Amino acid sequence: MGHCKDKELTLKIVEYTGKELRTDGFYYGNPNTDYQSVKRYELFVFYKNGIMMLPGNVEFENMEEYIASITKSNQKDTKFVWGLFRIDNNINIEHWVAAQCGYPAVLRTGDVLNDTTFVLKKMIRRDSQGTKETDINQEFRFRQSDVKPDSTNNFIK
Repeated sequence: MGHCKDKELTLKIVEYTGKELRTDGFYYGNPNTDYQSVKRYELFVFYKNGIMMLPGNVEFENMEEYIASITKSNQKDTKFVWGLFRIDNNINIEHWVAAQCGYPAVLRTGDVLNDTTFVLKKMIRRDSQGTKETDINQEFRFRQSDVKPDSTNNFIK
């Protein structure tokens, strides 16, 4: 059981005061096709307190409804939906992912193209087996939303 420890995030919580990205909605990625041939989009929600939520994958036409349902559910105890972000010369997003043996930490980095678009280009996964770096190309676009889940959780203070 000693090998099954959650990895710590390397980013530190820092309030986001910039204007590089918007925080009045969510970002959705390029579609992936699931086992039922349904196109699903990965979502990111950024908060001014530096916390990031990765609420899951959803069909394009159901994004608003999904975000509203997440707002009503209790996600504060689900570790793998939370992480941190930082924007300096590029964007850095770090979060936990679900796994059988402890929660690995994943750091994705990339470029902010404008306040509604960013592209993640590199992924670094740290788990009990070590560190693996992978080149990626994931573009995310902004969608404004009046409804947004609370960033309160039991893992990032």
